[in-house]
Amino acid sequence: MTTKSAPKTLMSHRCPQCLLLAATIFAGSAMAHAQNVIDLSLVGPAGNVTVGQTIDVKLRARSVSKKSFVGTSFVGIDCILDWNPKQLKLMGLVTTGSVPLMASYFPSPSVDYTGINEFAVPRDGDALYYAMANFGSPVQVSKLGVQVTTFRFRIESAFESSSINILPTLTVTQPADTVVFDGTVPGLDVLGALYPAVITQAPPCPSDIDHDGAVGGADLAALLGNWANSGTGDLDGSGAVDGSDLAILLGNWGACGAS
Repeated sequence: MTTKSAPKTLMSHRCPQCLLLAATIFAGSAMAHAQNVIDLSLVGPAGNVTVGQTIDVKLRARSVSKKSFVGTSFVGIDCILDWNPKQLKLMGLVTTGSVPLMASYFPSPSVDYTGINEFAVPRDGDALYYAMANFGSPVQVSKLGVQVTTFRFRIESAFESSSINILPTLTVTQPADTVVFDGTVPGLDVLGALYPAVITQAPPCPSDIDHDGAVGGADLAALLGNWANSGTGDLDGSGAVDGSDLAILLGNWGACGAS
């Protein structure tokens, strides 16, 4: 669980209504924060993925509140994402299946005071996302959880596993925090635990020498270019590239995993 020394208030850059939400903070809110939290988790595809595939990673909020009056709803979420841009490319947002929100977006570089978002859809491996409930209607969060939004990624390269994380804090030009603003106590941060999504790929084809997800001409060229030598193209581990390795490669021709 992320521990905060004091409750945060909604920033005026978000929207004019946020000033109203931040006008009053209960005197005992710091104690309430320690006992009432909303966890954030990223949920990716259950199975293995392949290079070039587009995947959806859901941002979910789950209440683990020990009391009923706080930590069971939110009016806003600031969420900092982190991923490996050589392995994954953030494509944008999908709202299908998510709770109704007044706003769900990546702030553009012109209004992102933190400097995290260098493009409207960030590409450099970190991103700041904002979610805002409809004014006067906090999003209710059950112990089973609700879907806030969906982040769409594309698999860019081969890997065994890759994580998409929620960072508790990040400083680029200005400090920024992942925050969940409570729906009952104005300005109270009820952020709890943060859970990443782990994306896995099927074991690569032994014949996929260039690891592009398929066995093709480039792999054949690499094998023939190292003929009679050890190393690249020695698919059977005999110590030299020969006809046996060529037969293995041709027998696996096509997309990895194809029958």
